[in-house]
Amino acid sequence: ALVGLTGFIIITLFVFGGALIVPFDLYSSDNALRNLPPNMSYLRYPKELDSVGAEQIVSGRSFSAAIDSNGKVHVWGVDQSNLKQLPSALTSSRIVKLATGDRHMLALNEAGDVILWGHNNHRQAEVPVELAGVFRLQRIVNIGGGDLYSAVLTERGNIYVWGATLANRLNLVPPQFQGRIIDFATSTSSILLLLDDNTIGYMGTPGTQLATIPEYLTNGDVKITQIAASVRSGLAIDENGGLHGWGDAIGGMLDFPEPIASGSVRIVEIEAGRNYFTAVDSEGNAYAWGVNNYGQTNIPTAVTNARVTNVFSGFYQNYAVTEDGAIHAWGNKGFILGSDGSGRDMLTRLIHGGRVTMTVGAVAVLISTLIGVTVGMISGFYGKWIDNVLMRFGEIINSFPFLPLAITLSAFIGGRLSQTERILMIMVILGVISWPGLSRLVRGQILAEREKDFVMAARALGIRSRVIIVRHILPNVINIVIVSMTLSYAGSLLTEAGLSFLGFGVVPPSPSWGNMLTGSQGTDIIELYWWRWVLPAIAVLMTALSVNLIGDGLREAMDPKGNEK
Repeated sequence: ALVGLTGFIIITLFVFGGALIVPFDLYSSDNALRNLPPNMSYLRYPKELDSVGAEQIVSGRSFSAAIDSNGKVHVWGVDQSNLKQLPSALTSSRIVKLATGDRHMLALNEAGDVILWGHNNHRQAEVPVELAGVFRLQRIVNIGGGDLYSAVLTERGNIYVWGATLANRLNLVPPQFQGRIIDFATSTSSILLLLDDNTIGYMGTPGTQLATIPEYLTNGDVKITQIAASVRSGLAIDENGGLHGWGDAIGGMLDFPEPIASGSVRIVEIEAGRNYFTAVDSEGNAYAWGVNNYGQTNIPTAVTNARVTNVFSGFYQNYAVTEDGAIHAWGNKGFILGSDGSGRDMLTRLIHGGRVTMTVGAVAVLISTLIGVTVGMISGFYGKWIDNVLMRFGEIINSFPFLPLAITLSAFIGGRLSQTERILMIMVILGVISWPGLSRLVRGQILAEREKDFVMAARALGIRSRVIIVRHILPNVINIVIVSMTLSYAGSLLTEAGLSFLGFGVVPPSPSWGNMLTGSQGTDIIELYWWRWVLPAIAVLMTALSVNLIGDGLREAMDPKGNEK
């Protein structure tokens, strides 16, 4: 019982205390971060880089890579695509540039050859046969990658894209741009182009927010020297160091920091993450703004107090190199319990899902206890026809099968209810249907207690029946009520989890331990992504077990015959 009590206290503090500390956004998700294993090493770069220096750092969804001053490549973080198994071509030549997609990488050596490796489900990590001859004739000068695609720029100003390019139309380079491109910036499914007349072009899915480039940036009114692209927003530096942004303003993407907005500083470098931007001005000051769900815009004090020479951003990881050669990292460190199939943090969903599951069970038990104790006391104390009617009614309620009833109600009215109303419905149904067992236990105890001398004395003194039941009899049966509550609570937890698992309880995106298990039924998930089903299963198991241990201990402690022994 003590072990169970300790476990239950720990689980309660984890769930309800954690819910006060860990923020929760019901609709926050990122498919690029889906199914990542428990790990907190995304920002732990090799310490060797501190001594040899980093010329360039790029980041994918859960990994980063760097070129040191000797042209050697280093990879760290979570490796799910064999990225740490470097191709032999990387070690036999000096690398001058790196680029990354979500799960694959590109490298450019000093001879102008492109080297690819990593995830290759759309052939994004290999040079197409039809382009191999082109690259022998046209030297590659720049490389880039996005979600499931790769891109290269040749010395003749031509860009070539391959991989998953049909849906986003990246295989169709606008003819007015080809041959005029001097630089490009990749987004998830689009590419911004810097043209030879210092204007900006766009290629990719038509009608996106990234495609809404202001006319003055495309007609030559402003000379652009550098561009950067997030998922839905673009950024450009003009020849005077001023910034220009467009696209989706969500999360403050277009709200420049005050020194930049006022034009008091000259920007010399910009970088884009998934949904944020970073910049460095001519004085070596670093800036970051936009969505901050992983701390990617929280620049460390060590960076703000130093002169920054370079900043590198990608996905949700950032690295700044200061004047003394030191590297500082901030942003997404990883997921301590992994991520689910929608890129959501498992720890956050376990905490807030547990709050739903444990609250549903607790409220259902309170409802059933209130009804059961009331009916049992009235039935046992008054007896006769009242006892007969109440017990027969209890038997009728007890005959209703809970799961079919809950499933039927969910099918008929579930779609008309909000998530809160749906949870309330589950709690009420659980409570209203599960009281008959407790009422019969209480009735049996009342039948024995009402014949005792203290009850007869109270009646002789003219004390009201209601007062006798509540003040004199109830304290003598409260031990049975407490034990029943603890054991029923464990059953309610399992019932709610089972309902949500079947899809008739709490429905996504709202989490509960049950519906977290629902999304983990596939054989591939069971085999490859163990944390998605093991963690919620352990949470349900440990909570139910700890409550059952408490109930068993209370039953032993409150058993008069056990005390006599």
